[in-house]
Amino acid sequence: MTFVLAGAKAPVVNSEATVRTAAEWASSRGAEVCLLDARWIYGRDHLESAVIHAIRARDFQTMSSRSVAMETLLYAAGARQVQDAIRSVGLRPDTTAIGVVLFGSARVDDFIRDMGWTRDDGVLNAEGKSLEDFGISDQAAGTVSESQGADLVLEKVALLDVQK
Repeated sequence: MTFVLAGAKAPVVNSEATVRTAAEWASSRGAEVCLLDARWIYGRDHLESAVIHAIRARDFQTMSSRSVAMETLLYAAGARQVQDAIRSVGLRPDTTAIGVVLFGSARVDDFIRDMGWTRDDGVLNAEGKSLEDFGISDQAAGTVSESQGADLVLEKVALLDVQK
C-alpha cells in the first residue's frame, strides 16, 4: 500500500465537516486519507511509524478499526479506542496545522489545494513540542538525551501492538 505524508496550514477548521469533505475527496479517487492535528505529531518519524504499524495491522488482520486511515490515527495517539485517539491527535476547532496521510495513488498536493490549504511539511517537525503532551513523564524523558526524545514517542506507538 502506498502512502504520502504531508503537512498543511489551514484557516481554523470545522473538524467534522473537514474530515467528511476529505473522506469524500479521497473516496472519489479510490484513496483514503487520515488527518491529524499536527501539534500532536512529534516529527515525521512519529507519523510514518504510525502508518507502518497500521499497514502491518491490516496485513496481519489485527486492526482495531475498519480502515487503515483510522488505524493510523490510533497508532499516532498510542490509543486503543477511536474516541481517545480523536481526542488526542484528531482535528479540533482551533486546528490550523494539519498532518495529512494520503493512502493510494491520489496526489497529496491536489488534495491540499482542493481543501483550500497551503502545504507546509514543517508543521510535522518535533521542534517546540513537549514530550509531556504525548503522555511521556518528565521522569521517562529524563532517561534519554534530549535528541532521543522522539524515540520515546516511537516506543509509545509500538507499544500499542502489545496493548491490543
